Amino acid sequence: MTAPKYQPIENKDIPSVDIPGGAGSVRVIAGSFGGTTGPASVHSPVELWDVTLPKEGAVADFPFPPEHNCIVFVRRGGVDVLTGQKGDELADPLGPQDVALMERLTGDTVRVRAAADNTSLLILGGMPLNDPIAARGPFVMNTPEELMQANTDYRSGNFGR
Repeated sequence: MTAPKYQPIENKDIPSVDIPGGAGSVRVIAGSFGGTTGPASVHSPVELWDVTLPKEGAVADFPFPPEHNCIVFVRRGGVDVLTGQKGDELADPLGPQDVALMERLTGDTVRVRAAADNTSLLILGGMPLNDPIAARGPFVMNTPEELMQANTDYRSGNFGR
């Protein structure tokens, strides 16, 4: 039931950070990486990173709070998601348009290895809210009463005001 708002974030406003070891770069849209914070304003702790790994075989570590859920989405190329104590065990190879859902990580790092040149990923995640979900039609709220209010607001022209 938060007032809606629009965040105009232009490409020029998104900072880019080199991945340690020269594996590639991260555009920080939300959250922070390597001491750089993204421009997106969020309501709960969220990370959203646009990652580029230019060379096949490049290994990159992404510090991620273990209590957060994490999604790795391959936009272009491919990656191997690595697990294990040393981050050297293959968990899942991912190709273009593949997604890895990494709920409640066991450590504090997501490690990936580029499986192709010019690989592009989105790494997203955040603290699970554990809120109840009520959905009907185009509306997703927390309770049936909030759903009724959203429908009433929509029909009366007050939706989003």
